Amino acid sequence: MATVTQPVPVIETSSPVQQESSGSLLNFRHRITVEEYHRMAKAGVFGPEPRLELLEGVLIDKMTKNPPHILATDLLEELLHHLLPRGSGYCISMGNPVTIEDRHGEPEPDVMIVRGNPRDYTDRRRTPADAALIIEVAGTSYTYDRFIKWVTYAGARVPIYWIVDLGRRRLEIHSEPAGQAETAYYGLAQILGQDDEVALVLDGREIARFAVREILP
Repeated sequence: MATVTQPVPVIETSSPVQQESSGSLLNFRHRITVEEYHRMAKAGVFGPEPRLELLEGVLIDKMTKNPPHILATDLLEELLHHLLPRGSGYCISMGNPVTIEDRHGEPEPDVMIVRGNPRDYTDRRRTPADAALIIEVAGTSYTYDRFIKWVTYAGARVPIYWIVDLGRRRLEIHSEPAGQAETAYYGLAQILGQDDEVALVLDGREIARFAVREILP
């Protein structure tokens, strides 16, 4: 059954999560900038194949992806390429960074739908202003995706943020970003069960509908 909240005070739905904001969960004395992060990577500080992402100026170890996570990501990629073919005005970016300069961040969402075509980004990095939708697949990373990244994406004004919750076999759709910095939040959440139908909406236009189970392992 689908549930819509606007907003409510529990984790299962969406509300301004001030008791566990990204600032309190990532409370470090020294934070690095995106520019510093890029210089360190170029210098080989992180090794040949780093599994890190920068969030709120803090280097975070990326979690190992288990088979259900990998399958959900593959299902999303397959479905979205079918729904958004070449020439649709959007392109699909899998596991690539989105640069958030003013938040000292460069998270690497599992899926990001950006405007334009891949060659539009030949000489520049993708930013939140390019993103129509960001999707994270959450298993053991649910708290991280639901609290820390939730605040970061809301503060960066990513218009729609999906969390594919593998543990509860559901899809969370967060929209209407508001607030600033560590108090940013999404004002509206829609919780869809595996038997519900979800509308893929980009820039206010419904592209297609499909069953949530299609993107669940």
